Amino acid sequence: MKISELREHQAFFNYKEYVNSKESKELLKLRKRFVKDYPIEKIRSLSLDEYVVGKGLKSSFCYRIETELNLWGNIHGSTARKFGVYYGTLGDDKNKKYRIGKHSFGSNIKEAFINVKEQIIELIENKRDLETLKKNNLSPMFKGKILSLYYPDEFLNTFSFVYLDHFINNLSLENNSKSEIVKQKVLLDFKKHDEVMKDWNTITFNQFLYDSFGTPKNDLGNSYEALQNHTIGNLPPIESIKIEEVDLSLKTLSSESSKRHIRENKADFIEKSKRNKIVGDRGELIALIEQRKYLKDRGREDLSKKVDHISRHDDSAGYDIKSFDLRGNEIYIEVKSTSNPAGFKHFFISKNELLTAQEKENYYIHFVHDTCSKSPKIWKVKGVDFLNNEKIEKEAISFKIRFRTEQ
Repeated sequence: MKISELREHQAFFNYKEYVNSKESKELLKLRKRFVKDYPIEKIRSLSLDEYVVGKGLKSSFCYRIETELNLWGNIHGSTARKFGVYYGTLGDDKNKKYRIGKHSFGSNIKEAFINVKEQIIELIENKRDLETLKKNNLSPMFKGKILSLYYPDEFLNTFSFVYLDHFINNLSLENNSKSEIVKQKVLLDFKKHDEVMKDWNTITFNQFLYDSFGTPKNDLGNSYEALQNHTIGNLPPIESIKIEEVDLSLKTLSSESSKRHIRENKADFIEKSKRNKIVGDRGELIALIEQRKYLKDRGREDLSKKVDHISRHDDSAGYDIKSFDLRGNEIYIEVKSTSNPAGFKHFFISKNELLTAQEKENYYIHFVHDTCSKSPKIWKVKGVDFLNNEKIEKEAISFKIRFRTEQ
């Protein structure tokens, strides 16, 4: 996401109203009270009934963390098994009794409960040990909520990988891990380095994400089909995609490819603009990741770290990415993206981009196909060679109107 778009979202988010709201203040009080009530010594000495849900006790550890603090982060979507041990039924067995949520905790309730408490204590004692946190045996949702309650400045209060991917994709952030803990860190690092949001507390930032980008859509199947139906499903997690470089060739345009003027109503235009922005942002991120990997795989990790996503902070440069060739010379990359698998039939280029392509020797256009899929493809061409090729057709489609007025 470009900085100008981010600032628009921030301008529409009523930061002061949310921070000063009764709901926000009450939620912070509930968090502090919970953490004060459950220091490590108290957790270690909890009885089974003081811990579990299912026995109707509104003072239990698990009830308070799930229900009393529901607005801190909703974990109701998964069953009580997430707590490691619980009291209730299981499948066809309708007898209510103490149950073990995961066999790895132990073969009997007493052993499992001791191990669950030790896993909770391990989280609290190792907040900076990422590998320990990732290997911890508690369920991701439960683990995430415990960490965010005890360390609200260091862990986000969104725990589902589906929601975390949704926000990472909307912000066009890089991520190379499947771990929910790492995905939280990606989002919080983004917040900490933004001039507007760096001093926001976590629940305010979390509210901003939901207000700005909503919740993930239900799975709509094939992304291309979803786009054709004027909507877009959840994009694949960026860490799961496999990028492939392809070599395509131009063919002569047929006479049937003459200009067509398609009328769009206002609703179609707005929806199309939204889709184009999603596809465009995704394509730039894919090209950025591919450039960094290309250099790193060829022994130039030093250059890989210097690849810069220019368009995020400067829309006027005339290109999207500044990268390097293997000798260390700067190259300038303009990214054009489509969700179509078959390649481009046309694309738009601004006057500034066209002039930059003609002025800079090391200017390239990277065409990203299948942008919304798990297997995007990149076709790389040298800008001046492509734009001067006799097999392409340039069409001027907009005008700059200049005028003056007087009273």
